[in-house]
Amino acid sequence: MDNKPNVSLLIGFIVMTLVSAVFGYLYYHERSITKFQEKDLEVRVIELVKTEMKLDSISKQLDIRVEQVRTLGGNVTELRRIKAQLEADRTKLRKGSAAMASRIIDYENYLTQKDEEIGLLQNKNKTLSSQNRVLGTVNTALLEEKQALTDSLSGILTKTTDLESKVNRAAALRARNVKVMAISAKGRERNGDEVKASRVENIRVDFILEKNPLTKQDTKTIYIKVLDPKGATLADASMGSGLFQNNGNYESYTLNKEVAYTNDNQSVSILYNRTQSFQKGTYTIELFADGFSVGQVTFSIK
Repeated sequence: MDNKPNVSLLIGFIVMTLVSAVFGYLYYHERSITKFQEKDLEVRVIELVKTEMKLDSISKQLDIRVEQVRTLGGNVTELRRIKAQLEADRTKLRKGSAAMASRIIDYENYLTQKDEEIGLLQNKNKTLSSQNRVLGTVNTALLEEKQALTDSLSGILTKTTDLESKVNRAAALRARNVKVMAISAKGRERNGDEVKASRVENIRVDFILEKNPLTKQDTKTIYIKVLDPKGATLADASMGSGLFQNNGNYESYTLNKEVAYTNDNQSVSILYNRTQSFQKGTYTIELFADGFSVGQVTFSIK
């Protein structure tokens, strides 16, 4: 009878050891996948932008060839069919199909072939009036091509900027389980909700930085704004307050802290020692990092 507790303890110890080993393996495996996904996403984004630029340029060139052939009296049916096919390929690319390298080569070869056919059409127009029309068309085509290239570059820059913005937003930090702990002069901690002013010496903000495969693991500066019940930011330069950029504007912050981001749902605590007593009312705490809002929480003093 006395051996049964010992056996139970032994079995429990073995089970806990196995569970710890499994969780350790899953954690290591997940971190490896996360780093691989981050690098893979960067490569895919760059390839997507390059391919989109090439298809956009070829599309503009096809429009110019259609106008040239039409002006010379040629048949533009095939050119329009190729243009429609290219637009269909662009739609596939945006839906995730990246196998476009061979298609781009085919389109470039087709443009070369079409230029030769346009040259033959131009040679057939031997009369002076026909030559004048051809010269006028060529001049117009060159101007259109210049404008098309300008428009294409502008469009590419806009798309690149939009894409960078989307990637930056996706890689922004996120804080969850944001809590405020009120700490008394004796070091006693209370949840910052309806705490008496006389019992608050300082406060501590606790939160979890969520893991994100798109976010780089480096040092992040977390800016904290503590807003009083009237909405004013509590700031004291002697306590580390200053200015930071938010949406292109400079705003005051109460304090900041540099955090080595490890991308593993890490816990972060930031202590705020205020030089003056807290007044009664509801306070708001806002967190910012890398130009984005990270999280927010409120607490009340009574």
